Amino acid sequence: MTSDPFFLQPGLDQEIRPGKDGSDGSFTCSCCGLPSPGAGLPWTGSSSGAGLRVCQVCNLLQDTSRAAIDAEAMLVWWPEMSQSRLMFLARTAHQTLRLMARQQGQSDIQFWDTLLKAIPDPLLGTQFSPSFRTPMTLLRLLESRRAEAEHRLQSGSIRQITTAMRLCGSADEAVQRNLALLRAGLRILPTGRLLDAGADVYPAFLDKALALIPS
Repeated sequence: MTSDPFFLQPGLDQEIRPGKDGSDGSFTCSCCGLPSPGAGLPWTGSSSGAGLRVCQVCNLLQDTSRAAIDAEAMLVWWPEMSQSRLMFLARTAHQTLRLMARQQGQSDIQFWDTLLKAIPDPLLGTQFSPSFRTPMTLLRLLESRRAEAEHRLQSGSIRQITTAMRLCGSADEAVQRNLALLRAGLRILPTGRLLDAGADVYPAFLDKALALIPS
């Protein structure tokens, strides 16, 4: 398996520029193309170019064997959509949900967790105001191809699939053709969680990202 299994497509702007407070800095993610806090993480995959940097969320694409990956992302079957486009849509929807939650005074981690649980269960989503409906519907649409990926792979675990693909015989042409077909359709979809030492740091990341957007 290559170190760039999900075909990151670099964005148009990889410039690192000072942050609003002059300390942490900000940059445009080379994958999703969104303004992101910090200096980013270097992209080391086979499609890398000098200075390409990605946000913490897009970094999941090149860290698919990390311990928390199955909580942070899922495999979906979306051959019609590029990986970078999928990351853009998911992060934009998450940022919208986070902004709405903060506007309603619901910035705690428990409310965020409840929001995420309601995405695959529309019935749970009825407890939220109509303003949440559009981003949640988009995320449900993106997740709708999860079942197709699991059917093709007989597993929903990114860690398991990563291990299996790395163990495939690279010298076998038939195996390589099958792997190429899978990679052409498989995409990673962030779930709205980003774990660090067991704590979900994604809401804090979204808050910093939202601070970069002109009001």
